[in-house]
Amino acid sequence: MNISLQTLRDNEAWLKEHFSSKDSIAIANVSMTQFSVARFYGGCKYNGKYYVYNPTDDSLIREDVIAKLSNYLKPKKSKLVKQSQPELAL
Repeated sequence: MNISLQTLRDNEAWLKEHFSSKDSIAIANVSMTQFSVARFYGGCKYNGKYYVYNPTDDSLIREDVIAKLSNYLKPKKSKLVKQSQPELAL
């Protein structure tokens, strides 16, 4: 699953419940900052946390945020798939 800055915005309330407001969970416009070298390595470590580079929106998103948010969004997606499939009567 591709977690982008838009995905973070869409799930802002959930993120506020699970992460401290003092923590930085993403860095936008990476190519215009001192973090631009992370583009070539796929990510970087900052303040003890590993950030993964997302080339679709030129951002760095914390690895643990991606993992937790992906797990949160997976059940939603599978429930939608189950609901859209018609029941077969035997």
